[in-house]
This record gives sequence, C-alpha cells and structure tokens, in this order.
Amino acid sequence: MKLRTKKLALILALAMVSSVAVMGCGRGTSSNQASNGGSSNGGNKKITVVVKTVESPYWQTVKKGAEEAAKKYGASIDFVGAPGGESDINGQVTLVENAVSQKPDGVVLAASDSKAVAPAAQKLIDAKIPLALIDSACDVKDYLSYATTDNEQASYQVGKKLGELTGGKGKVAIVSFSPGAGSAIAREKGFKKAISEFSGMEIVQTVYCDSDKAKALTLTQDIVTAHPDITAIYGANEQSLVGVARGVKETNSKAIVVGFDSSDDVIPLLQDKTIKATAVQKPYTMGYDAVENIMKSLNGEKIEKNVDTGCVIVTPENFNDDESQKVLYPLK
Repeated sequence: MKLRTKKLALILALAMVSSVAVMGCGRGTSSNQASNGGSSNGGNKKITVVVKTVESPYWQTVKKGAEEAAKKYGASIDFVGAPGGESDINGQVTLVENAVSQKPDGVVLAASDSKAVAPAAQKLIDAKIPLALIDSACDVKDYLSYATTDNEQASYQVGKKLGELTGGKGKVAIVSFSPGAGSAIAREKGFKKAISEFSGMEIVQTVYCDSDKAKALTLTQDIVTAHPDITAIYGANEQSLVGVARGVKETNSKAIVVGFDSSDDVIPLLQDKTIKATAVQKPYTMGYDAVENIMKSLNGEKIEKNVDTGCVIVTPENFNDDESQKVLYPLK
C-alpha cells in the first residue's frame, strides 16, 4: 500500500512538472510574439519610410536620420521612394498602399501631393498604423506627428533677402517643382508674400520643373528669353535651384538667383556666388524625429505633434559660419 502511494505521488509530481513546463512554453511563445511585434525598446519593429524619391541627396540625408533613430530603438527601416521620381505621384500612392498591406509598425511619409496621396495615407491611419509626416503636408486626419521646415516662413525670409539684394525693385520669376506638393504651395506663398511687400517688385512668371534639373535649366533659358530684363529667379527646391543657377550661367544673364535647399551641386554655386541665398533645411533631423516619434508612441510616451525642424538662410557671405556649415554638411 505504501509502495502504491509513493508511485501515485511520483506520477502526480511528474504531471505537475510537465504542466508547468507546458505553461512556461506558452508564456515564452507569447513573449516572443510580443517581441516580434515590438518590445518597449524597439525589438524587431519595422518602420517603412516613403519619400518622394530615393535619387536625391536630400532624401538620402533623411534616410540617414531615420536609420540612426531606428538603430537607437533597435528597429529596422524599409526606405522607399516613387520609381519615377518626385513627380511620380501614382508611384508613391502605390508604395503607401503596399505599406497598408504589409502592416509595418509605423510609416514615415513625405507626400508628393497633399491631396492625391491622402486617400492611401488615410488607410494607414484607419488600419491603426502610426503615420508620421515629414517635409510636406498630407490632407489626412489623426496623423501621429509632422516634422518639417516652416516652408512658408523660410521662403518668406528668402524673399525678404532678395528684396534687400535688389533694392526692392525688379521683375522676378519662380521655378517651382510640383503644383500639388504641400511644400511647393507653402514655399510659393511665403515667397510671394515677401515680394508683395516691395512696391517696386513684381512676379512675372511661375513655372514647374517636376524636380528635374535639366527641365529647370530649360525653363530658366525660356524665362530669360521672354524677359531679358528679368531681375531675379527663385528656385523652390534643390533641383529647381540648381537648374536655375546653371541656366543663368549659360545665358550670361545678370539675374540674381535665390532658392531653397542645398546639395553637393548647390554648394559650389554658392561658393562662386551664382546663388546669392538659399534656405537650407535639416532633413537629417526630419528623418530622425519622425522615426523617434513613432517609437515613442509605440512605447506609450507623449510626443509633440507638430515640429518645426528649422532652417538657415545661407549666403556666400555667411557660408563659412558654424551655423551654415552644420546644415550644409549635416553628416560630418
């Protein structure tokens, strides 16, 4: 009888150990799934970054910032841009819709067109995928955050600087990039506002280059031909600005060139004084802040919804100042 009792006790003990082991495996599996979905420190979280094009120094700098923030939180980045360049709005819409299907832990978006991309972007929000906007606005509700330059104010500053350079007189043309891009709309608005404050200045033409340097150059040549007495031309983004500067040089025009953005192509044109002033953004900060905001949100932390990442008006005169050097060479 005692022997049977001991055997029964042993069987029960083994059963309990087995049960605990099974329960332990169950908890372990649950923990791994949570980790794959993302831990409070990032874990295996995946962030999709959708920009206007990957073929641009500006967007590559955004990528560097996003990667650095992802590294900090142990997350990974899928960096994509429209295959047809910044004017390929349908291509970007497809990328956003792909992200909806892939269900990443968050999406960073620089919308090529504030209205056309909005329906696809709203699907991300409806699917409870955190959406952090950068650079350009998008007509969606309940986005997580928006990190950008105050494009209107920055362009206003460029316009005021141009007024100083021209003595408040002359004809001005604008070479912008995309009529539907939120950043383009804001930059044109701010620049036009500044010019309107100089009674002796007028804007005689606004054209769009689809963020194509060669097209911007051709448009500049056309502007100079149509307006031989043109006083100044404003390039509203990096591609526009480079094309304008090259066009002015090739036509031997005396037009003053001002613009927006910087790159390895812009810098020499600042140094040789072809470009008299440009608003230089902080794309590294945009990429970093957007990814960090997503990770903080996933961790239950509070974030600032709208962030002005700032800019610096760089001229040949202040080119070597510390502040200018930091934005011209952000990765050094």
